[in-house]
Amino acid sequence: MNRLIYTLFIFLLLIIISCSKKQEVIFSIQGSISPAKEKFILLEQESDIERKITKVVDTIYLTKDGKFKAEYNLEPHLYTLQLDNDKSVTLAIDKGQHINIEVTDFDAKKFKTTITGSKDTETLLAYETFREKSLDTLVKSVRRRIKELKKAEIPNQRKIDSLGSLEIANYDIHLAELNQFIAANMGTTLGLYATSIRWKGAENLSFFDSLTTAFEVAHPNLKITAKLREKVTRLQQTSVGGTATNIEMNTADGTIISLYSIHKKYTLIDFWASWCGPCRRESKMLNELYKTYNDKGFEIYGVSLDDKRDKWLKALEKDNRTWTNVSSLQRFKTPAAYDYAVTALPMNYLIDVDYKIVGKNLHEDELINLLEKLMGDENP
Repeated sequence: MNRLIYTLFIFLLLIIISCSKKQEVIFSIQGSISPAKEKFILLEQESDIERKITKVVDTIYLTKDGKFKAEYNLEPHLYTLQLDNDKSVTLAIDKGQHINIEVTDFDAKKFKTTITGSKDTETLLAYETFREKSLDTLVKSVRRRIKELKKAEIPNQRKIDSLGSLEIANYDIHLAELNQFIAANMGTTLGLYATSIRWKGAENLSFFDSLTTAFEVAHPNLKITAKLREKVTRLQQTSVGGTATNIEMNTADGTIISLYSIHKKYTLIDFWASWCGPCRRESKMLNELYKTYNDKGFEIYGVSLDDKRDKWLKALEKDNRTWTNVSSLQRFKTPAAYDYAVTALPMNYLIDVDYKIVGKNLHEDELINLLEKLMGDENP
């Protein structure tokens, strides 16, 4: 009898403990949407920003006047409040934060959002504002000039190519500006995870490593902490001197061709897509390099990040990409893109016969000069 009472007591105690844990509030969100057009909104966790994987964690119902409120015992993370099919708000939420979100002019193309109660979110939104301005000034402005030139009856191809090179160079300047903003403003706020999608460059590895180390101290047990460390590890593994990971993907006819099946002196792993302007403009240069060096031991392994088969095939034909071309038609969800930390195009890796990375992110003269040097050394 005593054993039965003791067992019952333990059982009830476990239930009480379980219930108390479920009721613990880690963070809360509340606010209003005006004018209210939907009956509910969705809270999504950005589980993997590089693979574009999100997980719906709650459906939040709105009152008739567009107000909402919800409490959670979820882990601090990067979240998105999906307001409708094409409008959302990004939230970097840490423990103990109680966030208020006021959305106005919701029926306008550019709705207004006021968010308080989360330093992490405020810092991330400041980063996004800075990023958009920097991108427009350095990159989008060049794209607009290229678009205008293409409208001419006889487009000035030389000028277009020159601007194309400027766009690629300016994108690297843009990334450098983002790193400066991160160093000055982000600290160990949770929004740092969102910035990691644009981390690249061997010269920045020590900076990214130090950011992640500080983040690990501040947030030792979070899932995004592990994601940041894993990102730095991939950047280290795909640096010059590292070994290229094998890729096995389908060609247009369904044949699986692996990167490791190619045994050339040097192979360029070219990540590209039909929708990437700079990638398409590089086609002419790649064709010239292929004609010059293919018989001497140079190969190209083209990995398309397209998601539409017909556009991929049309681009292959139009750009005369006759070398090995593969695609899983998954855009940035392509496993090879993740393995090689590719989050923007164009991107490439030059590897030797032992699959050692000898060059990375090479464009125009950089690629031409390195190949000339390497193939010249191999063919005295």
